[in-house]
Amino acid sequence: MLETLSKNRRFVVTGLLVVFSILFLGFFPENDRLSPAFQGLIVSLAFFLVIPLLYSKIVLRESLKNIGLQKGNFGAGVLIGTASVILAVILVVFLAFTFPPFRAQYVFPALIETGFVWFVLYELVLVPFMIILYEVFFRGLVELLWLKAFGLWAVFIQTGIFLGFSYLSHDVSWQRLPFLIFCPLAGFIAYRSGSLWYSFAASWVFLFLTDIFFLVFR
Repeated sequence: MLETLSKNRRFVVTGLLVVFSILFLGFFPENDRLSPAFQGLIVSLAFFLVIPLLYSKIVLRESLKNIGLQKGNFGAGVLIGTASVILAVILVVFLAFTFPPFRAQYVFPALIETGFVWFVLYELVLVPFMIILYEVFFRGLVELLWLKAFGLWAVFIQTGIFLGFSYLSHDVSWQRLPFLIFCPLAGFIAYRSGSLWYSFAASWVFLFLTDIFFLVFR
């Protein structure tokens, strides 16, 4: 047993880090003195970005390429990324017109709906920030580093972990649906390209088009 654990130490330790991060964020005790949004932002930044990068670089002493921060397969990334965006947008449009609560409950902060500058800042700052956190943790740490040996199954496992995280953080809603839709697609893009940059770009384009759609067809 000990010999088996020793041979698979990298896999076991990385798995423990993933599980601890998900559980900690899911049951994070908020401080009443600080804004919940600010607390969530800081904790997510630490566990979804800083810790995975430090773990890969300092603890494992591996190149960040193993977590997907590399050029990867440009052709596969662009081709699959484009196809994924088209497929996901079609699905969102279909669901929006099929389920009216989706359109009604997919909301934006008031400033974003009334001010173009705020909308631009939202799409160019906040949305990319959230995407990069998810990409580094779920597609990078979980899929490309921890579950790499599982091949294509890693895409589905990281999707399940993302769903579990959304459930634990009480964030399964219509507002969250676009992220849930694109999670397996982003995972497949990262899997075939070996890079987070293509899944990041595709996720951003998809979410941008989704936001434009809901602003126009509210």
